[in-house]
Amino acid sequence: MVETRPDPVDPGYCLFGSAVLKKHAEDLAAEADGVRAAADIEHIHRMRVASRRLRAALPLFEECFGQDTIRRWRREIRNVTRALGEARDADVQIEFLRSYLETLPGVRGGLPSPLLFAIESGSPVQAPALPPEKAETPGRSPLKKLFAGMMARLRRSPPPPDEPPVQQFSLPGGTPLRPGVECLLLRLSQARRDLQPAVVRAMDGLDTAGTVGEIVDVCRKRAVRGRMEGTDVHSGYAFEQAFIQISVCLDNLFSYEDCVADPDARARHHEMRIAAKRLRYTMETFGPLYPGELKAEIGSIKKLQDFLGDIHDCDVWADFLPVFLEEERVRCRTYFGHDALMAAIEPGIVHLREERTTRRREIFDVFAAYWRDLRKNGYWDGLGETIAAALRDVRAEALRLPSGDGGPVKIALIGDVHGNLPALEAVLQDARQRGAIAVLDAGDAVGYGPFPDETVRHLRRQRVLSVIGNYDRQVLASRGKKKGLPKNLEKRLAIRWAYRHLSKEERSYLGSLPEHRRIALGDRRLLLCHGSPETIDEHLDGDTPAYRLAEIAGTAGADIVVSGHAHCPSVREVAGVWFVNTGSVGRPDDGDPRACYALLQTDPFSVCHLRIPYNIDRTVAAVFEQDLPPSFARMFREGRSLDAFMEGERPAAGRPENVSVSCTVGEDREEE
Repeated sequence: MVETRPDPVDPGYCLFGSAVLKKHAEDLAAEADGVRAAADIEHIHRMRVASRRLRAALPLFEECFGQDTIRRWRREIRNVTRALGEARDADVQIEFLRSYLETLPGVRGGLPSPLLFAIESGSPVQAPALPPEKAETPGRSPLKKLFAGMMARLRRSPPPPDEPPVQQFSLPGGTPLRPGVECLLLRLSQARRDLQPAVVRAMDGLDTAGTVGEIVDVCRKRAVRGRMEGTDVHSGYAFEQAFIQISVCLDNLFSYEDCVADPDARARHHEMRIAAKRLRYTMETFGPLYPGELKAEIGSIKKLQDFLGDIHDCDVWADFLPVFLEEERVRCRTYFGHDALMAAIEPGIVHLREERTTRRREIFDVFAAYWRDLRKNGYWDGLGETIAAALRDVRAEALRLPSGDGGPVKIALIGDVHGNLPALEAVLQDARQRGAIAVLDAGDAVGYGPFPDETVRHLRRQRVLSVIGNYDRQVLASRGKKKGLPKNLEKRLAIRWAYRHLSKEERSYLGSLPEHRRIALGDRRLLLCHGSPETIDEHLDGDTPAYRLAEIAGTAGADIVVSGHAHCPSVREVAGVWFVNTGSVGRPDDGDPRACYALLQTDPFSVCHLRIPYNIDRTVAAVFEQDLPPSFARMFREGRSLDAFMEGERPAAGRPENVSVSCTVGEDREEE
């Protein structure tokens, strides 16, 4: 039984995912009877596409349905895709050969009768096994596996009854091309016929497992609940996920851009085709979130994918046809005692291979020109801007928080987590227990701490509203960078290590974060930033001159300015504007190693800084497990910076184990 996941999963995103999965599952089920009947090859094509789309979408909504459930569904759908794959590849190749035959001179069925019987019977005597170098190897495409399986089946067939071997054969006049292609077409048709029972078994297995019905039922129930609760699928988290997943696919596609200038990079072209297909499916999944459903953008990717698919098909033919000729030669020698009959088959196959090789060069030139046109016309920049603009728009909507049933509203203010997951978990748990209805994050999620990926993922899934920090930006910019990094070796290591240990999804998320967020708190206007409203690396803390805060107050357009970066908590009121520094959740620099955050309350207005004990030993142990420098462990244990170690500052005595609270209410300050 499948149980939908509770909060903190975003209900709008999960409702959107339910609609996507339900549609793909229903599309798949609608083709099952047609696939069984095998009367129209379009049934198997549509079902295969539906299964691929469903498989591509399932991992995107894992957090809504649970990892085990998604993996089980995906495994069972993959079995269908595989069974359909060989059959669909055979259908495509058969259709191609039929159309190709129409371009060749001569009359269909022009094979001499002895050769025609041998070919149509598909029944040679037992042929010797292929030599080891010709045996099937791992990693072949589905079409290559199909061809290999076809020949294996033919080698195992019994000899034809009462058919004497032909001693000699010569072609009457010229070298016709049709016989070899007709031979190949017949072989593929025989192989496709033999694949149909496996396709039917796959349909029976799908019915027995009940996977499609289960997906539809679970998604329908979530949709009903969503409608009853008035859930909107156009949530900020849904657009955030769309931006991240599409951006990751774009980055993956562009990692193959070097092969666009190299017509001989066949393996890279094949991998690029897969990357284009994944990008297209991902865009199709999230398309309904956007005006126009990204149809024009998807059309361009589809065209790119088609070019790469045609190139790959040519490569498959070029690789297989020599193998096919060798197999046929062995069969002729075994059946007739000589290979003279190959004179009827070989010309057409050689011609077909030459045609496919020439066609590949032609398609590649068109593909490379199309890629250059996309670049020149700004397609890629336009696609990136489309998904980025939608995310900016949804983030720019002012967050007007509820009044809290007539009572005060509490907002948790955090910052500078720096990859310290245990500290973040402790702070968020404490904030929830104290009644915080939202969490604002002043940035620097990564750096020094041993849990960069887990930290960013946790911030996302807890729906924390974040801005980007200067360290986040340095980490993202460090890929392949040799200049501009800190001179200190340990600081440089921290940046590069954090980059390597961030997934593509979390890098994309960090890169999408804005520098500022403006939020409405009743009649008060709050501005969230990392350093200051003007500069991402400016410190606003207890030591900032009052005149500087007054300058910022005059231009900020806010009643409350919340920042991080200084790693030391502070609250000050200057020129009618409150300046709140959150302190550091994961890496305090004031000698107190406990996690620090602020709790802002409205009506009456107050700001309380809280120091929360957490499992520092877990963080320190992970530092050593990851072979990070011992100085990183000291930072977490002692609550001091690397610079403090280099300057020889002495650590504070002892480690506080209790929760402490320091509050500012108007001009009053209270501590507990």
